[in-house]
Amino acid sequence: MNMRVSTAQIYRTGTTGIQDLQSSLYTLQNQVSTNRRIVTPADDPVGAAQALVVSQSLSVNELYLKNQASADTKLSALDSSLKGVYAELSNIYEQSVAAGNGSYGDSQRGAVASELQSRLANLVTLANSQDGTGRYIYSGVQSTTAPFSQSGNTSPYSIANPYMSYNGDDGAQLLQVSASQYLATNEPGSNVFYTRVTDSSGVESKRGVFDSIQNMINFLKTPGVSASNPTYTQSLSEIQSAMDNVSMVQASVGARQSSLDGLTNTSSDRKLQYKEQLSNLQDLDLAKAISDVKQQTVQLEAAQSTFSATAKLTLFTYI
Repeated sequence: MNMRVSTAQIYRTGTTGIQDLQSSLYTLQNQVSTNRRIVTPADDPVGAAQALVVSQSLSVNELYLKNQASADTKLSALDSSLKGVYAELSNIYEQSVAAGNGSYGDSQRGAVASELQSRLANLVTLANSQDGTGRYIYSGVQSTTAPFSQSGNTSPYSIANPYMSYNGDDGAQLLQVSASQYLATNEPGSNVFYTRVTDSSGVESKRGVFDSIQNMINFLKTPGVSASNPTYTQSLSEIQSAMDNVSMVQASVGARQSSLDGLTNTSSDRKLQYKEQLSNLQDLDLAKAISDVKQQTVQLEAAQSTFSATAKLTLFTYI
């Protein structure tokens, strides 16, 4: 039994085949021009879904890297400032010890007091220092408020009657540096410039370093005093405690920087891994794709040529 093929069927079959080849060729050309195997989800639904998940993970990881870089900048600025604070305190302590020399007279102690007053002014400037964005380093979360201002009180100075008032808070400025970790990028002034000290009676109390230094200055300006005076020994002990406290804060900042370095290395490795995964999912084998384009072009030209020749054939051609 012979099968009859109508002219309409010949046209329909021929045009459908050509359109399919054109669509396939168009897809290949898009892939070559973008150098991507997956241009639209239809090219590989499973691969496209996997690529979306990896791409989202890469974006989140890059955000962590930015936060880590920002945290490193803030901690580096804080560490630099703390080094300056420690250097000033160390100089103030050394000068205060020297002033306790029994051979010093009133004029010599007065000269030391003048030197300490200049050092104290430097220390207040450091305590009110700002970062590169104009925000105060030691104000806690109130970073737009200058942390320290002179109180206007009269000596002797204490936590209840301070020489300098603290206007910040105890808050920590936190940055999320990984999926499960937030890192404090600051140290409030209440942690840096205030310490707990024990007096000669064993009573523990809180002291501000500015109070201790100004008390020492006022003491050294007083005629006829000696190093055996309780005010001198107490102030000297408090300045030493302030140095120890700043040193501990420096150690804490250094530990955070070290931890941050490890996180940054891990995040950088993950970034490379995610990019490699995306490349494996999306990138095109260019040599193969070009070969496929040539093959599809030959097939399309052959189909078009065959269809053209077939379409011209009718029964009347042979009558």
